[in-house]
Amino acid sequence: MAQAYKEATSAIAVTSPRSIWALLSLLFVFVVAAVAVYSQSAPRAVPDTAAADQFSSARAMRHLQVIAARPHPLGSPEHDSVRDYIVKELSALGLAPEIQKTTAVASNSLPPFISGSVENIIARLKGTEGGKAVLIAGHYDSVPTGPGASDDGSAVVAMLESLRALRQGPQLRNDVIFLFTDGEEAGLLGARAFVDEHPWAKDAGVVLNFEARGKTGPAIMFETSPDNGWLISQFAQSAPYPIANSLSYEIYKRLPNDTDLTVLKSAGLSGLNFAYIDGLNHYHTQIDDLASIDEQSLQHQGSYMLALARHFGNVSLDSTRANQAVYFNLLGSLLVHYSDAAIIPLAAAVFLLFATVLAIGLRRKRLTIGGVVLAFLAFLFSSTIALLVVTAVWWLTSALHGGFASYPWNNPYNSHLYLIGSITLALAVASALHILYRKKIGLLDLMAGAMVWWLALMMAASLFLPGGSYLFTWPLLASSIALGFLLISKDQDSKLWVRLAVISLCAIPAIILFSPLIHQLFLALTIQLIGAVIVFLMLLLGLLIPHIDIATSRFGWLFPAAAALAGIVFIGIGSLTAGYDNKHPMTDSIFYALNADAGESIWASTDQRVDEWTSQFLSSGVTNTTLPEFFPLSSRQFLKAPAPSASLAPPEVELLGESRNAEVRTLKFRITSARLSPTISVFLETDARVLNAYVNGKRIGDSSGSPPPGGANQWGLRYYALPKGGVELNLETTPSQTLKIRVIDQSFGLPEIPGANFNARPGHIMPTPIYYTDSTLVSKSFMF
Repeated sequence: MAQAYKEATSAIAVTSPRSIWALLSLLFVFVVAAVAVYSQSAPRAVPDTAAADQFSSARAMRHLQVIAARPHPLGSPEHDSVRDYIVKELSALGLAPEIQKTTAVASNSLPPFISGSVENIIARLKGTEGGKAVLIAGHYDSVPTGPGASDDGSAVVAMLESLRALRQGPQLRNDVIFLFTDGEEAGLLGARAFVDEHPWAKDAGVVLNFEARGKTGPAIMFETSPDNGWLISQFAQSAPYPIANSLSYEIYKRLPNDTDLTVLKSAGLSGLNFAYIDGLNHYHTQIDDLASIDEQSLQHQGSYMLALARHFGNVSLDSTRANQAVYFNLLGSLLVHYSDAAIIPLAAAVFLLFATVLAIGLRRKRLTIGGVVLAFLAFLFSSTIALLVVTAVWWLTSALHGGFASYPWNNPYNSHLYLIGSITLALAVASALHILYRKKIGLLDLMAGAMVWWLALMMAASLFLPGGSYLFTWPLLASSIALGFLLISKDQDSKLWVRLAVISLCAIPAIILFSPLIHQLFLALTIQLIGAVIVFLMLLLGLLIPHIDIATSRFGWLFPAAAALAGIVFIGIGSLTAGYDNKHPMTDSIFYALNADAGESIWASTDQRVDEWTSQFLSSGVTNTTLPEFFPLSSRQFLKAPAPSASLAPPEVELLGESRNAEVRTLKFRITSARLSPTISVFLETDARVLNAYVNGKRIGDSSGSPPPGGANQWGLRYYALPKGGVELNLETTPSQTLKIRVIDQSFGLPEIPGANFNARPGHIMPTPIYYTDSTLVSKSFMF
């Protein structure tokens, strides 16, 4: 085997200095990759001694100490305290804030429909000309399970600090509207209310929305409105540390995720969306707190906010649309951007270049058609095997560990160790198979075969994923130059440093584009979808075949063996250090539910198994079942056990009026919670279907008259921040003999049960980030 491998020719074969060159070649790749990832970091935090007209994360953190002191979900007393604090601070800055208090209805077209009482806080910094305004948005409500330091307290305090800094500088030409939306976590309710009802929504020319899905990392501009060419050009000019790429928008718009910008865009507004996403374990949990938030991430958000407010505040916002842009970072905050009109010409030029290089190689007999075809198939095989190996190892690791399901979002706190381990395992597979391929296939054929895949992906992306076309166009262009250079080089043994310099320089576009992307994909998709990350890694390795070749030709099987060992070590360390403690708590879920019709009470949990804390509730008679009396439209399975009775008043429904004809029955109800619960749900358990529905006079859902999927018994409404006097619900239904309504009210916290004492959660356990964790539900049906 050793002799056969020795006889395999290489276009970059060397003699005595081979070890040094091999090490330098590998070191070059690793250093460029590390620099590319590190260069996309958040800027340093700025102390409170900074100039008054500058954004200081330290000054903003003072506000966060109040806003993120405790969870403040919609409908809670803590929510009202945060609202009052924001209003007070805006007033202290010399503005006249107003509270838009109204009933909002989300735009979802499938039940349960979402509605609620919201209180948007809106303030306007006047400009000198009063044309179109800059709208800066962030939501001030949190989820019940976390104080929301990052999501979205960081945006709220950045808005207050940016407003303070703007007041210190010259007056802008355009007005700047600060919109602190309410009810974002409940279903984008505040943004919907602003767009539907507030007159200032029509004044906005550009929207800047700020979010967080983690606790650290750079703030990425991940979404734009359509026809974003002008926006991206202005963003590149004015943002001090722009981190963005057009692939993220292409991916995001295909996902079912939404933010307030979704609603604002639906109103025809142009805008940019920002978020930092590292530290998913903290998202919507009790550790999204002051101790965890990265002040550098807050500084990055503020640097965007202040700079863009000043820039857009001094340019005309009458025309904010142009051809869609392709954009990406080049080593840090240098943002390259160009019109999508250039995509096809660029792809055609690269296609012609690569075709020319192939023709030269075939004519000079440095390439063979059979060799390129084999290499094409070999690259597919290598990628498939690497994907299967990494996926299998992760599946086996998670199965053996057994506790990964208790991590927040099923994501280990030390997931970066698994990322490094997965990357090195994939490298081991790729390099081991490369050694085998080199017995039958020449290096130049291997390079060309892998590049054919890149060519196909470039053409497909250019046509169907234009925002992602840059990922394939520029690396393939550079690699085609490298392949062409090797094909026309005659001297195989001398001037090795020239050959290495050429292939290394030509590899730079692929490394600096793919390395940060792989890291960002991992953060966005988590270790649970490591397979997607490996696909992009293997694509990168396809253009690094010359570097793999020189490493394996010098070190032989030692190279893949070392990579495999490194992968096993990193994954092993990850498993050994993946425990829970007070700084890295596991999650569990419990809630209390009373069926007032049957007089039966239960403890229920979304967990897969009982743990040391939930065992005091789920101690006997535990079953795994659905809970239709509390979640009529859900097929989710819950752990369920009998619970002692608590004296809890059920929700109340009062029929205010009724009319009927041959086709429509109209009923008017008032629905209240005797327990003053902040959330209430209403479901129809009847053969009648809803033709129209209104809550507090606002139309709900699809009013076309078409029944929801599944036919009868499929209509539902969830209402947040229920007023003390309840809500008025109007239903227009098809006539039926009896109309049965089920109402469930939900309050924060578990009930007081006489004679029952339950231990508090230990420090290494926290509530699962689900809305009904640690809550009390009471269900009752009504017949009309």
